[in-house]
Amino acid sequence: VTVSVLYCLIHQITMASRSSNGRVEPPKPKAVFALKPNTWYGQSRDEVLKKRKEHLSAGQYHFYKEPLLLVEAKMQYCFDEKGQQYVDGYSNVCHVGHCHPHFVAQTQKAMENIISNTRYLHPGIGNYAERLKSKVPSSLCVCYFVNSGSEANDLAMRLARVYTNKKGVICLENAYHGTTMSCTGVSTSLSTGTTKGAMDYKYCSRDVHTVPVPDTYRGQFRADDPDAGKKYADFVRRKCDEAGNDIAAFIHESVQGVGGQIVYPIDYLRNAYAHIRQAGGIVIADEVQTGFGRCGTHFWAFEAQGVVPDILVLGKPIGNGFPLGAVVCRREIAEAFDGVQYFNTNGGNPVACAAGTAVLDIIEADGLQRNALEMSLLLMPKLEELKRKHQIIGDVRGVGLFVGIELVRDRRTLEPAAEETAEVMERCRSYGLLVGKGGQHNNVIRIKPPLCIGRDDIEFMVSTLDAVIDEVSRKPHDRVASPQNALSPRGATEDSFPISYRPTQPSNGAGRTTTYGGRAFGSCVSNRRDRDSDSSDSESDDRSPPRRSRREAPRPSASRGSVSGALGDLVERSLRASGPHREPRLSAAGKHDSARPSGRAYQLS
Repeated sequence: VTVSVLYCLIHQITMASRSSNGRVEPPKPKAVFALKPNTWYGQSRDEVLKKRKEHLSAGQYHFYKEPLLLVEAKMQYCFDEKGQQYVDGYSNVCHVGHCHPHFVAQTQKAMENIISNTRYLHPGIGNYAERLKSKVPSSLCVCYFVNSGSEANDLAMRLARVYTNKKGVICLENAYHGTTMSCTGVSTSLSTGTTKGAMDYKYCSRDVHTVPVPDTYRGQFRADDPDAGKKYADFVRRKCDEAGNDIAAFIHESVQGVGGQIVYPIDYLRNAYAHIRQAGGIVIADEVQTGFGRCGTHFWAFEAQGVVPDILVLGKPIGNGFPLGAVVCRREIAEAFDGVQYFNTNGGNPVACAAGTAVLDIIEADGLQRNALEMSLLLMPKLEELKRKHQIIGDVRGVGLFVGIELVRDRRTLEPAAEETAEVMERCRSYGLLVGKGGQHNNVIRIKPPLCIGRDDIEFMVSTLDAVIDEVSRKPHDRVASPQNALSPRGATEDSFPISYRPTQPSNGAGRTTTYGGRAFGSCVSNRRDRDSDSSDSESDDRSPPRRSRREAPRPSASRGSVSGALGDLVERSLRASGPHREPRLSAAGKHDSARPSGRAYQLS
């Protein structure tokens, strides 16, 4: 606690001092932090990059103009070969933290015992399936384990087609569901890239039907329309009618990720599900990026809209970086697949199941779903403040710790600021913050950190984004011709613009209202799933960010999990609505430390 208080005082004093040109001087904290990387004696970045170019396909791209070599990581912090520390604001793979001691211990223990073919019996797979099922709606009761989210989505579509005896699959614009052939076909975000990429998508997208993404910032129906969800869902109904009696499934991300962190309007999924089921199809919910408590208010993002899918797809965070994916479905769907020979050599092997079990252990013991909610309630208002401050920020949206910041050159035309977004990502890296980018126009900053992130990290993230966006906004960019300039001399009308660039037209003249934690998300935190069916109700100072010194990692905040004032009241009301919070019971291997619950290895009793 003393160390954290000292750091905060140093940070505040330093940020309060300004140089003669009005810029904030970067803080220079003393070497008081506990986390330090080991000295790297391996290959240099240039040697690693050279071998990558020699032996790997150029299609396997990497981040940044100057690729980043990461050689070590601890919880929410990563280190490069020079010892430079970064706050991981983008991983979304190491869900409970990089190299969490409990995760490392459990997977290492399993690996020392046996790694076997999954067609031999082992208690790990049954025990993990039982544990995983306790977290999903009870109607989803049969598990298949695979090695990735792509494999899981591929298998889910096979299940849907066998069960319904139909071929067609409906997906959303700008979706991403993986890299297998069938997953590429429903990953419409891959269809708008290079010529070769578009050709590859065309070959993979047979029997795929696309509907508009329910984007209330750029789409046809905006956030000020209370019926936007129903109107977007009507596109699903129309597509079912066009396809006749040949729709097997509707596959959707519960919040669109690669497409730009798109949060769907309320009632969208409930109405879309109804249209699909009326047409004889089933629903596949892709929770590869949003599951396991990331949205804060719910364990699974689809629950926020009061729906239950027929098939649930899991990946990425399920194994905290270990290759693991899962499909959980209704029993009658699995029974229809019984006559199909299917096995997965490595999916659900003893080590993978130990990894998956450890993730669930840590989410519960460290209160990570609760932390995701609290950190979101701290982060989102601060990002809204940045939006009011910087004209280049057109929209701030997200659920829990799954957040997008859309940059535009003009808030009226919504002209995407793609070059500026790329530069923000590059500059954040230079200050020690890793973020991503995405969206249809590559103009959305994507934030999805490990759920163990603390208050100090949120403050650092916001101050860094504030300064970097300010720097980028002041720098002149080579602007591509806007839609207005590309029109004929006779002038432009709204209908002349592509839909993505059309001006926002709030019906009441007011701006778009943002609800912290997501547009369609309620305030009730739920950890256990017991529903069987869908619910029917449902101008700024120029500043520089604080620069992190090499070999100095910030100590996880001792105040992690505490939010004061009105936000704190909201958090407490939300948590009380879900019932009493269960503190983990730990063995004598280690006393629970609420300030740094992940700071030591422990065993659940």
